Order: sequence, then structure tokens, then C-alpha cells
Amino acid sequence: MSKKQDKFNDEDFEHKSFEIEGRTVEYKTKIVDKVEQDLLNLGDKDKEFIAYSLVDAEILLTQLSPHKNLSNYSAQDLDELIYLWLHRRSSFKHVSEEEFVNAIGSAFGHCMNEAYGTKWTIISDEYGNDFACVSENPVFQTFPFSSIWKAIEQNREGSLQAIMDLIKKHLDDGSFGS
Repeated sequence: MSKKQDKFNDEDFEHKSFEIEGRTVEYKTKIVDKVEQDLLNLGDKDKEFIAYSLVDAEILLTQLSPHKNLSNYSAQDLDELIYLWLHRRSSFKHVSEEEFVNAIGSAFGHCMNEAYGTKWTIISDEYGNDFACVSENPVFQTFPFSSIWKAIEQNREGSLQAIMDLIKKHLDDGSFGS
């Protein structure tokens, strides 16, 4: 499941940054036209896919520490796994790129659901269908699997923690629409 996104040039975005817990988070924004979206409930196969991918994520987390599992990991841990994937691929001899993305994407979505009370859904729009984690109040949505693909394709380090920090900032500022 993937979405086709329009390609924007870097100059199409406004570059911003903020400080949080001693870190500087840099991000880009762009105002785009509203896209009509349908939120679809997960079917049984979708739920099985996420559950199966979470098992893979738990196995991957043990590469960081034998004590890491789905009850004690963070977005920073997932960023570390992406770093290892990008720079020490030999650590993942029996894992395809798709399996890796699915595992880390499921774990990232699970992390957001736990931290911010979002729920898994499928968003369908003119670009296609994609798994998303959505919040109804305040209203916001994230795309965990797409975030992992972009982190890998664009060699983004620390991007998952940055997404978590950005959500926290917007929640603290009350800047999400409701």
C-alpha cells in the first residue's frame, strides 16, 4: 500500500526549527490544497499485517539490546535501527527492505498510538491508499510507513524522533486544528 505524492522542490517549503529537550528539530512546511480523503477501518488482513510486522519489529529491536522489546522502545531506538540499516546493512542479512520498512513502520505507528492516542486507519485519496495513525481531537494524521520509506530514501537521521517532537510541540502549542 503506498501513496503517490506530488514532488515538490526544496524551495517550495518554508524551513523552520525549534528546540526541545536539548535538541534542535528542523522541519519544512508547505501549505497545500485540501485533498478529499476517506478514512477506512482496518480489515482483518490489515490488522494481521500490522501484528505480523510488529513481531518482526520486536526481533529487530533485539539488535539494539537483548532487553529491547515492544514494551520498552522509543522512536530514537527505531531511528537507530534505520541508521544501522543505512550504514551497516550486513546486520540485516535475512531481512528485505520491504520487511524492514513494514516492521519499523508498524512499530513507529504503535509508538505514536501509545504516546498520542492515535488509531490505525487507512486513508484513501486521489494519491492512493496508505496506512495512517489519526487523532480526532485534536485532528492530525501521520503516515508511519511513508515516514520510514522517506527516512531510508533520503538518508534522514533522527527523523522519527523529530516527528514525535513535532507532534508534541504542536500539541503543547495547541496548534493542531480540532
